[in-house]
Amino acid sequence: MSADAGDELKEKQRAWGRIGGKKGGQKGGRIGGKMSLRTMTPWERKVRAHKAGLKGGRKIRIDHAKVRVLREQGLKWREIAERMGISMPSVARIVKERK
Repeated sequence: MSADAGDELKEKQRAWGRIGGKKGGQKGGRIGGKMSLRTMTPWERKVRAHKAGLKGGRKIRIDHAKVRVLREQGLKWREIAERMGISMPSVARIVKERK
Protein backbone atom coordinates (compact mmCIF):
# COMPACT_ATOMS: atom_id res chain seq x y z
CA MET A 1 0.00 0.00 0.00
CA SER A 2 1.43 3.34 -0.97
CA ALA A 3 1.57 6.34 1.33
CA ASP A 4 -1.10 8.09 -0.73
CA ALA A 5 -3.51 5.16 -0.35
CA GLY A 6 -2.99 5.19 3.42
CA ASP A 7 -3.65 8.91 3.60
CA GLU A 8 -6.72 8.45 1.41
CA LEU A 9 -8.07 5.76 3.76
CA LYS A 10 -7.43 7.95 6.79
CA GLU A 11 -9.35 10.80 5.18
CA LYS A 12 -12.30 8.50 4.46
CA GLN A 13 -12.30 7.22 8.03
CA ARG A 14 -12.04 10.75 9.36
CA ALA A 15 -15.05 11.68 7.23
CA TRP A 16 -16.97 8.73 8.64
CA GLY A 17 -16.12 9.87 12.17
CA ARG A 18 -13.94 6.86 12.97
CA ILE A 19 -10.66 8.69 13.54
CA GLY A 20 -10.13 11.58 15.93
CA GLY A 21 -9.30 15.03 14.72
CA LYS A 22 -11.88 17.69 14.05
CA LYS A 23 -11.26 18.82 10.54
CA GLY A 24 -13.77 20.91 8.64
CA GLY A 25 -16.39 20.76 11.41
CA GLN A 26 -16.57 16.97 11.36
CA LYS A 27 -17.15 15.08 14.55
CA GLY A 28 -14.04 13.42 15.86
CA GLY A 29 -13.33 10.59 18.22
CA ARG A 30 -14.58 7.04 18.28
CA ILE A 31 -18.08 5.95 17.49
CA GLY A 32 -20.07 5.10 20.62
CA GLY A 33 -18.07 6.99 23.23
CA LYS A 34 -19.01 7.91 26.80
CA MET A 35 -21.52 10.55 25.74
CA SER A 36 -23.61 8.04 23.80
CA LEU A 37 -23.85 5.85 26.93
CA ARG A 38 -25.37 8.79 28.80
CA THR A 39 -27.98 9.40 26.14
CA MET A 40 -28.94 5.74 25.61
CA THR A 41 -31.99 4.14 27.10
CA PRO A 42 -31.41 1.28 29.55
CA TRP A 43 -32.62 -1.18 26.90
CA GLU A 44 -30.08 0.11 24.35
CA ARG A 45 -27.29 -0.32 26.92
CA LYS A 46 -28.37 -3.93 27.53
CA VAL A 47 -28.37 -4.64 23.79
CA ARG A 48 -24.89 -3.12 23.42
CA ALA A 49 -23.60 -5.20 26.37
CA HIS A 50 -25.14 -8.34 24.87
CA LYS A 51 -23.47 -7.69 21.50
CA ALA A 52 -20.15 -7.15 23.29
CA GLY A 53 -20.52 -10.54 24.98
CA LEU A 54 -20.95 -9.15 28.48
CA LYS A 55 -23.06 -11.05 30.93
CA GLY A 56 -26.27 -9.43 32.00
CA GLY A 57 -29.50 -10.24 33.74
CA ARG A 58 -30.22 -11.14 37.31
CA LYS A 59 -27.45 -11.45 39.82
CA ILE A 60 -26.38 -14.90 40.92
CA ARG A 61 -28.06 -16.15 44.08
CA ILE A 62 -25.54 -17.89 46.32
CA ASP A 63 -26.66 -20.65 48.67
CA HIS A 64 -24.79 -19.63 51.83
CA ALA A 65 -25.76 -22.77 53.71
CA LYS A 66 -24.29 -25.00 51.00
CA VAL A 67 -21.03 -23.01 51.01
CA ARG A 68 -20.74 -23.48 54.78
CA VAL A 69 -21.50 -27.21 54.53
CA LEU A 70 -18.81 -27.67 51.86
CA ARG A 71 -16.33 -25.79 54.04
CA GLU A 72 -17.16 -27.97 57.03
CA GLN A 73 -16.52 -31.03 54.84
CA GLY A 74 -12.95 -29.77 54.49
CA LEU A 75 -12.99 -28.34 50.97
CA LYS A 76 -10.68 -25.43 50.22
CA TRP A 77 -12.06 -22.03 49.26
CA ARG A 78 -10.88 -22.47 45.66
CA GLU A 79 -12.60 -25.87 45.37
CA ILE A 80 -15.85 -24.48 46.80
CA ALA A 81 -15.72 -21.52 44.40
CA GLU A 82 -15.25 -23.80 41.38
CA ARG A 83 -17.99 -26.18 42.49
CA MET A 84 -20.51 -23.38 43.22
CA GLY A 85 -19.54 -21.20 40.25
CA ILE A 86 -18.69 -18.16 42.37
CA SER A 87 -15.53 -16.24 43.19
CA MET A 88 -13.08 -17.09 45.96
CA PRO A 89 -13.62 -13.75 47.75
CA SER A 90 -17.35 -14.54 47.87
CA VAL A 91 -16.61 -17.88 49.52
CA ALA A 92 -14.29 -16.23 52.04
CA ARG A 93 -16.88 -13.56 52.84
CA ILE A 94 -19.63 -16.14 53.39
CA VAL A 95 -17.44 -18.36 55.59
CA LYS A 96 -16.28 -15.41 57.72
CA GLU A 97 -19.83 -14.00 58.10
CA ARG A 98 -20.83 -16.81 60.42
CA LYS A 99 -18.03 -16.16 62.89
